[in-house]
Amino acid sequence: MAKTLVYQLYPNAWEGGLKAMTEHLPIINQLDADYVWLSPIYPSPGFDHGYDISNYTGIDSKFGTLEDFDKFVKVAHSFGIGVIMDLVLNHTSIEHPWFTEHPQYYCRANEDNLHNWHNLFDDSSDVWEFFPAKKPYAFGDPVGDYYLHLFHKNQADLNWFSQYDDQINKALVREFRNIVEFWTKKYQVDGFRLDAIQALNKNLNNPDLQLSDLIFGSRAAEIINSIFATSENEPFLMLECIDPTYGGLTEFYFGNTPAQFVLNIDIKDIIDKSDRQELQKILRAASADVGFMLDLESHDSPRFPSRGIEPKDAIDLLFSSDPEGICLYQGQELGLKNPTKVELPDEKMLALDAQTAMLAAKGEDLDALRPHSRANARVPLPLEEYIKQENDPHSMFNYTKSWVESWKR
Repeated sequence: MAKTLVYQLYPNAWEGGLKAMTEHLPIINQLDADYVWLSPIYPSPGFDHGYDISNYTGIDSKFGTLEDFDKFVKVAHSFGIGVIMDLVLNHTSIEHPWFTEHPQYYCRANEDNLHNWHNLFDDSSDVWEFFPAKKPYAFGDPVGDYYLHLFHKNQADLNWFSQYDDQINKALVREFRNIVEFWTKKYQVDGFRLDAIQALNKNLNNPDLQLSDLIFGSRAAEIINSIFATSENEPFLMLECIDPTYGGLTEFYFGNTPAQFVLNIDIKDIIDKSDRQELQKILRAASADVGFMLDLESHDSPRFPSRGIEPKDAIDLLFSSDPEGICLYQGQELGLKNPTKVELPDEKMLALDAQTAMLAAKGEDLDALRPHSRANARVPLPLEEYIKQENDPHSMFNYTKSWVESWKR
């Protein structure tokens, strides 16, 4: 497999929306990116910054229009860059029409059978929200008065398997096949990054669900295959995965789904716990696996150079590990660090990261949360920095370009 570079754009950090991101494509082209991945640009009430989707076949007006998106894709393709969209299969916004029109699409329960599961954002046991469904029965299961949310309470978990006979929800499969076909056929989207896939492994018949049940389950693969295995266009797929084995689950999803690459977000969680030599050993071992894509920054993590490592050393670690795939987050090529408290005051940090806000609401100290907050990577890019660094042969931007060229050679 040829070396593949994916460049992630986080639309919520772009004041000019799709038009501004289209103007940024020449910069991405200079880095010889093969794909550009857009975090969600669908209509959303924004409780989880776009990952609470209320319409899978539209564009949120704050980013522009479908016409703006069409132009973005065409300009990207003119540079030979494919376009990847985020696709969330685990949950939707409670403002999605499905939530009231098709309650059988969601994980529902009555007061006497609420499981004591834990929320994945703040580790609380508050995962059920009262919202009576209008329809009493559908899809073979009772539709209870409470809905499950493993993440934010405004994100209702989809029910992919019937509690009655454990069969996959074919209606949901059809819905998502139509969504995939809409973007790939009408707008020539090249692929998808599948968000939080292991949350799909939940089983409502398990009253004591543990995180390990989600991480090591196999239901997600069945769902992914049901949607994509028969796809005519064979879209490029990259999966977000937590792989504490540093290889076993990467191999599982690569071998049992149509995915080309698997991202292990557990890698970013060990950075603070490892010295440089140990981290390099882990990254090189993980990178030896076929189908592994390495990323050290994303919209879900603080900036890597703020974790006690110099920007050029961070780029060295990323590329010298020599994986088949690398995902570069916007601004990483500039060597950006976390913003200061003046640049990112508490109220703005809470507004940019639902997880930090939920932890703070539980009473955790904001200053202790700050270094690890996802808000650090969600502030607007300093676009003027590109102009400075492009013309400096010793800049981080040009250093990253040289590494890309060497890595792909």
